[in-house]
Amino acid sequence: MGLLDGAKNLIGDVVAAADRVLEETGSGKLALSMAKFHPGGLAAFLDSLRQAGHGAAVESWLSGGERQAVPAAALAACLPDGVTERLAYDLSVPEGRIPTVLAEFLPAAVADQSENGRLMPQPNFSTQVR
Repeated sequence: MGLLDGAKNLIGDVVAAADRVLEETGSGKLALSMAKFHPGGLAAFLDSLRQAGHGAAVESWLSGGERQAVPAAALAACLPDGVTERLAYDLSVPEGRIPTVLAEFLPAAVADQSENGRLMPQPNFSTQVR
C-alpha cells in the first residue's frame, strides 16, 4: 500500500466517523447548527432553497412524504460566506464535506423539525453569521 492509498483510507475513515457522529446525535444537531449559524436560521435557509428553485424538494421534507433530493452544489450555493466554516466546526465535519452532509441529512432534519407541513418554531441565536 502506497502513501496515496494510506491517505485515501485516512480520508475515508474521517468521513465515515463524521457521518457516524451525525447519525448518533440525530438530525436535531444539524437543525440546531443551522439555527446558530445561518442568518435567520433553518427557516431562512429553506426559503433560500425555495428561491433557488428547490421548493418542491423542501415541501417534500416538510410534508412527511417521499423526500426529494437537492444536489450538494445547490445547497452550498445557498450558504452565505462564513456559514460553511462554522457548520463544519460545530458538526465536527471537514469544511469541504458540509454540502454533502446537508444533502444526506438535511431532509431528515427538516422532517423531524416539522409538523403538519410546517417547520416548528426554531431557536434564535445572536451568534449567527452576518
